Amino acid sequence: MEAKESKKEDGNISQNEHYDKIKTDDMIPKRRLLLIDSSFLMLPVSSGKRRGQINIEDALHRISEGRILAVLTTTVEELKILKEKSKGKKRLAADFALSFIENAGIKIVEVDQNIAKELKSQALVKKRWELYDEILAIMAKKLNATVATTDIELMHKLRELGVSVFYLRGKKWIYISGAPA
Repeated sequence: MEAKESKKEDGNISQNEHYDKIKTDDMIPKRRLLLIDSSFLMLPVSSGKRRGQINIEDALHRISEGRILAVLTTTVEELKILKEKSKGKKRLAADFALSFIENAGIKIVEVDQNIAKELKSQALVKKRWELYDEILAIMAKKLNATVATTDIELMHKLRELGVSVFYLRGKKWIYISGAPA
C-alpha cells in the first residue's frame, strides 16, 4: 500500500501523514513518531546549573533513531500560554521552546478533537499542565509514538499505558520500552 502524504500549507502534518491503512482499519506508522513534551523543550533554559547545559538538538538526534520528531498542537498551545502568562525563567524557557520548534523544523501533529474536547471538559478537576500531559499520553498511545520527557509523573503515566519513553536521569538518557515490569 502506498502512503498518502497530506501536508498542510502551514507546514503542519495531520495525524494520517506517513500512515498506511491496513485491512483491520487500524492505523500503523510507516515511520514512528517521537513526540516531544514541553518539559524536554524547555530544558536548556529551565535546567539551571545543577544539570549543566544540555544541547537538546543533539540529544534529539541521538535518541530519535530515525523517528519523525514532532510535537502536538496542544504542546504548542501550552508553551504559548506559558510564554504569555509566566514570568522570568519559565517565560524565557517557553519562548526558547517555541523558537526551537520553528527553527529545528519539528513537525506539529493535530490532536484528535474528540480526545481534546473530552479531556478539556475535565479542566475544572485537573490542573492545566495535567490536562496537557493526559492529552499527550493518550495521543502517544493512539499514534504508537515514543515520548521524550523530563517529567517523572508523565513518564509513569506513559508506562502505565504501555508507551515507550525517553527520559533524562542525571546527564544520561534512559529508554524504557512499554509497560512497567
